[in-house]
Amino acid sequence: MRLNPTSFQGTDFVITEYPRPALRRVPNEPITEFDDAFETMTQEMLMVMYESKGVGLAAPQIGLNQNVFVYNPSDSKSMERIVCNPKITKYSDEVVVEQEGCLSLRSDECAGQVARCKWIEVEYMNERGQKVIRRIKDFEARVFQHEYDHLKGILCVDRFPPEDREAAQENINKLLGLYTESDAAADPDAEEFNNMVPRPLSARYMPPLEVEEEEEEQEQQEGKSGGFGGGGFGTGGGKKATKKKKETKKKMKARDGTRSDNPMFKKSGKTAFANRK
Repeated sequence: MRLNPTSFQGTDFVITEYPRPALRRVPNEPITEFDDAFETMTQEMLMVMYESKGVGLAAPQIGLNQNVFVYNPSDSKSMERIVCNPKITKYSDEVVVEQEGCLSLRSDECAGQVARCKWIEVEYMNERGQKVIRRIKDFEARVFQHEYDHLKGILCVDRFPPEDREAAQENINKLLGLYTESDAAADPDAEEFNNMVPRPLSARYMPPLEVEEEEEEQEQQEGKSGGFGGGGFGTGGGKKATKKKKETKKKMKARDGTRSDNPMFKKSGKTAFANRK
């Protein structure tokens, strides 16, 4: 099981791990002050995120029940985002299925398939208190939805299909066993769980086997009666020169979401989320 760092340079924050109640507590307090203290807090959140090799971090993940998260879906600092009091105002019908993990679940060994909307429309306030309205897509949309879930007390494991939840259960039980307080919060708020968009997968998604058609040229001889006429055994006799005919062969491809046309299973082309978050 991957271990989170026990301390981070330049901050007293540490990763809040399941089943600490801060991860499930709702609602979180809205951000109303955009002062120096807030800037310091968000910069320290980014430090923790980068040092943990994550792509996003929500305030409940450092034990603060405040309505803010930070993320960076790229390798460029210019893509850093500080998101306060967010709302997702519109979800695409098309969803994408990818593996996800979470720092608060010690990532890789508690990873599983999660369906997310391909694009979303959002409203939030940035680090200066300015209102932002955006439409985001693909991997950034996935990261935004993951962190938004944290502010609703939802963890990615709540979205796993039964097969992935069962596979992760041993490690979930280890985390439960490591927590010795009496206030463990194993389950999400029922109302927030019922309001999740899109709904969790009811079964692990497997794209269909796809067929690749290949055309191969095959030589085939056609018999033709020559007779004894003007040619005898000359140009008209015996068998005619070989003729090429195209034959279609079917070749089965292994299951791989990158080759699927099914809109329910498309790959982002990014590094697996479970390995980055």
